Amino acid sequence: MKSTAGSFGGLWVALACVALFAASCGNGDAADANPSTSVDAIESTTTTTTPPTTATSLKVYAPTAFNQTDALMVERVNSAGLSGGMVRVGRADGSVIHEKSIGAVRGSTSLSVASSTKWLTAATFMTFVDQGTITLDDNIAKWLPEFSNDDPPVTARQLLSHTSGVRDNKCQAGGMSLSACVKAIASSARQFPAGSKFSYGNSDFLVIGRLVEVLGGADFATIVNQRITGPLQMNATTWPGAPSMANAAFGVRVTVDDYGRFLQMVLNRGEANGTRVLSVEAVDALISNQVSAYDTSNDFSVGITKIPRYGLGGWPDVVNEFGGTVVVSGNGAMGFYPWVDYATNTWGIIGVQDARGAQVAVPASQKVAVEARNALSR
Repeated sequence: MKSTAGSFGGLWVALACVALFAASCGNGDAADANPSTSVDAIESTTTTTTPPTTATSLKVYAPTAFNQTDALMVERVNSAGLSGGMVRVGRADGSVIHEKSIGAVRGSTSLSVASSTKWLTAATFMTFVDQGTITLDDNIAKWLPEFSNDDPPVTARQLLSHTSGVRDNKCQAGGMSLSACVKAIASSARQFPAGSKFSYGNSDFLVIGRLVEVLGGADFATIVNQRITGPLQMNATTWPGAPSMANAAFGVRVTVDDYGRFLQMVLNRGEANGTRVLSVEAVDALISNQVSAYDTSNDFSVGITKIPRYGLGGWPDVVNEFGGTVVVSGNGAMGFYPWVDYATNTWGIIGVQDARGAQVAVPASQKVAVEARNALSR
């Protein structure tokens, strides 16, 4: 598989001197939301003050280490009038360092997570790259002939990094099969020639979803389960509209428990429970900045995330002096905020479902996530 710039090599060389704590967040289209009903917070807090028994010495955190994180999480839930929310921070071995649950949200609560979907879709596609079935830079018209008239041709890398020129289409709102929607997208005008600009959107990932169906010979949700969520035992993850109308851009429903398993796999560079789900090279591609050659400063979503970089389905929030990714997130417009921090060898999630809009929901979760990351290094 093609190597990308700013990969793990640069990361491991410079972790000791990297500046860790830049702001991070994400964006996507909103899906179904729970009622935003304000309730008196019913809180449950756990901080592991003794590390699990392993051969490696792990940092021990004081019971008060995450007090500020918890206070911000309570404020985040109450100020949005949400029915609940939670923060969880874990290690590479899956053990939980700290979590706080507020109101109705627990680790097993199903949440609509908007564009946090994209990370799962990208990871699923990368399993086909690992198999040699397709490369990131192949012309997708070989499998989706409806794109045969594109010149320059559209590639999977461009779709996954929002540089394809594919324009968002109203069919992404639902009511049409994934196959029919992608044909409508293919026949619509391009926003710009493929590979010439960056513009964050959703229809790119619907095309990837359809490409996954063709490559895998089954419906999208089934293939994701076979290749990602099944091996990771993400058993509560669902795709409304499946089998024919699963939304590969912003349609998944997950739990904090389930998404934590995905993050643990990304942190462990593709391995989970002794099984290799993705190659190291595939994870490297997912988390590395794919858009360094583009001016992203005027993009609407970059204006929300304040992150001028994008990988394949996620945002490289913090990079080192060589451009290697230190912190990466895959968050969405409903405020669900998952991240992996390679500097502290941890992962975390802000688990909320906030329908107020990305411009409000994303920065609100970002604030809590950054504080949680800071707490790990104090």
